[in-house]
Parts: sequence; C-alpha cells; structure tokens
Amino acid sequence: MTSRTRKGREQVSLIRAISKFGLASRTQAEHLVRQGCVRVNGRPVRSPFLWLDPRVDRISIGDQPLRAAHHVYLALFKPAGYVSTRSDERGRRTVYDLLPADVPHLFPVGRLDKETSGLLLFTNDVRFGENVTSPIRHVPKTYLLSLGTPLAAHHAELWRRGMVLADGTALRPVVVALSVSVPQEVTMTLIEGKNRQVRRMAEELGYTVVRLVRMAIGDVTLDGLVPGGVRMLTEQEYNGLTAQADPPVGSTPLPRRPRRTRPDHRQFPGPS
Repeated sequence: MTSRTRKGREQVSLIRAISKFGLASRTQAEHLVRQGCVRVNGRPVRSPFLWLDPRVDRISIGDQPLRAAHHVYLALFKPAGYVSTRSDERGRRTVYDLLPADVPHLFPVGRLDKETSGLLLFTNDVRFGENVTSPIRHVPKTYLLSLGTPLAAHHAELWRRGMVLADGTALRPVVVALSVSVPQEVTMTLIEGKNRQVRRMAEELGYTVVRLVRMAIGDVTLDGLVPGGVRMLTEQEYNGLTAQADPPVGSTPLPRRPRRTRPDHRQFPGPS
C-alpha cells in the first residue's frame, strides 16, 4: 500500500514523501531516515514508514526544509546492453551511466529490458510518471520488432484481436503493421506494458526476436536522438503526454486531489 486516507487526509510513508519531492530515491530516503538525518515537524524520526501528509507535515533533512525540486523531463535513446536500474550488482552498464552528471535525482518512466533499445523517459515528477505508466491511462507505446522469420498473417491477426499467453496472462489488442519492404519487420503499438510483453508475444508463437526498439511513447519519438543520446522534452511533448495520460472515455477515472495554487517547477528547453 503506497497511500491511505485517515481522518479525511491522504497520507503516504515518509520515504515516499521524500521521493515525491524529487530529491532522492526511496532507498536513499530510507538510508537518510535510519541515519537520523530527517525531522518531521521538528522532531527526529527514524521510522522510514511513518505515515504523514506531506501537504501539512513539515519535513526537513538536516536543517533544510524539503522543497520541491524543479521538475525535469528527459528522453533517452537507450542502446541495447544497458539495464534500466540505477546500479547493478553484476557490474553491468546502466542507463544512469548515460545521463548528464548535473541532473537531479531522476527515475525512469517504465523500463526496457537489457537487450531492448529505444525511447526511455526520465523525470523527478512522480505524478507525471505514474500517469504515463498507469494501465488505466492507455498511453500508447510503439515498437519496431525484427523477427528471424516473417510474421504469419494469422499470427498478426491474433495480436490484433488480443492473445492469452500460456501462463494465462490476457493481453489487450495490439495495432500491427507489417513491413512490405522488410517482411521480418513489424511495427506494433500497445496500450499496456506488461513485463517483456512484446518478446513474450513473439517467442510464445515460436519466433526469434532479432531486435526490438521502442520508437515512441505517445507522441514523443526518437527524433533528434542517436543511441546513448539525451534531450529534454519540449513543452509541447509534455503537454501532449499529459493529455494522452487522461483516463480514456468509458474508464473509471483515478481519484484526483483538489488542485491548489503552487509555483510552476517544470523545466523545458528555451527557444533556440
């Protein structure tokens, strides 16, 4: 459970509150709390899972009150061979090796497995990240899939209708476009993101995945990026993703907190 409501107030754990400010990961926040570096309403706290309301309770690290960091939104062209974690116990290269050294604490919006390349977003805006990845929001993700053999027409139709994996996992219908010039290539657009979904869909039907690239998330694409390259999202891209992350017609909307006036902490590249 990541949040609860008590006496009409939404509460989260202390480490989640710290991470929501975009200043540290939950693991880093837990370390700070256990080291006695964190105070809540002026009192030292050593329980990382203390429930509180960050809109009311005052949190400080050392003598510094927590203030929201400027929100940052980055697009990375992840090369194959990198894992989507901050560190790796096996010493493998991580996507954080590719980020600029001067960015604040960021987390990936979703993940890509080690051998999959393509678009990966980073931010310190927790609500933005949750909205883009939420299964109820249906933000489309587009992939270019290269197979060892051409995709059979009846298998393409199965994907379009929605298939059920051998373990019982039901998958939503996928938009599938077959390449005329390269029969082994398939462009597919999903509105969900189950673990290794595209690879599992192909491998379960007996295909070998030669290459998998995520080309787009919503209207954000790899345009302007080379493998390993990073750029900031434009305000237009941010607004487009935010609009696409609204609940689809007919779905049950996620509960929203009452809006309150606050400074605009977002950062976008200026005019060139």
